[in-house]
Amino acid sequence: MAALSDKYYAEVDRQLLELFSVNPKEAFRKLFDTYHMQLCVYAVQLTDSFELAEEAVQDVFIYFWEKEYYKKITDNLRGYLLTSTKNMALAHLRHYQQYSMEEIPEVAAEIPDESVDEEEWEEKVKALYADLEKLPEQEVAAVKAVILDDKTYKEAAAKLRMSVNTLKTHLSRALRKLRARHNLLFFFLG
Repeated sequence: MAALSDKYYAEVDRQLLELFSVNPKEAFRKLFDTYHMQLCVYAVQLTDSFELAEEAVQDVFIYFWEKEYYKKITDNLRGYLLTSTKNMALAHLRHYQQYSMEEIPEVAAEIPDESVDEEEWEEKVKALYADLEKLPEQEVAAVKAVILDDKTYKEAAAKLRMSVNTLKTHLSRALRKLRARHNLLFFFLG
């Protein structure tokens, strides 16, 4: 499976922006469905906390909707969301004083280069899955339910017979461990 290209996201963004012009609520729902988890995983790489990452991403979506940025953006919606998420995540880190100002540049994750060949992609995926399977059982189950099976926290928690907070804790721990060896946003590009 090759990584998704800039052309793919340009087309997704074009369709979303077109839909915003006729049905903003439906477009916002699709925007959220398309980019929410990708942005959360990106923000986890910056914050090292799934809860803080989710809060930052939620704030990006709220700001986007309330300030009607869909009326101002003409292309590269994904780029806007990634940049906004990075800025919001770093602002949350400063607000919660988890890092000093000198440390913040060191935690900044880069938006990955999307131009990889199929063989390189398959090797990266294989390495990620191998590392995923080395995690504790509940962390693996949390990642598979929320990220790979795209279940809501409530659905995943019910399936795994744990509370939503416990699920989020397992997911956060797993992503932190995986992030140490992989650029996780890369895996949402394919």
